[in-house]
Amino acid sequence: MALLSIGRALPLACLLAPLLGACVAAGDSSAGRASTLATTVSRATACKAGSPQRTTLDRFLAAEKARGADDQQIAAARSAYVGVSEAEMINQGVKPQPCTAEERAELKVRMGRIRAGDFNTL
Repeated sequence: MALLSIGRALPLACLLAPLLGACVAAGDSSAGRASTLATTVSRATACKAGSPQRTTLDRFLAAEKARGADDQQIAAARSAYVGVSEAEMINQGVKPQPCTAEERAELKVRMGRIRAGDFNTL
């Protein structure tokens, strides 16, 4: 019975995944930047344009704390990152999106900045 529920929820999650990033990313908030980070990292991984370090999320959250985010904003940012990452992963698995050479090149540059700890351009 649980598999039936998951089977019904999966297509819905795939349909809503692109919208989730747009909803969370509204404004210049920690959650919005976390959503952008998750989308960038997920897309870069899918395009083989770089992968994140294990500490990427923790370093991003530390940078947000340094920008003045409070504990609630940090929690929202963590939640947004995880939620968008999972949605992107499911979406890419169900309906893979091809990468252009230009997109791959741009993602490599962005991932270089992310790997260096520069989250100011998100």
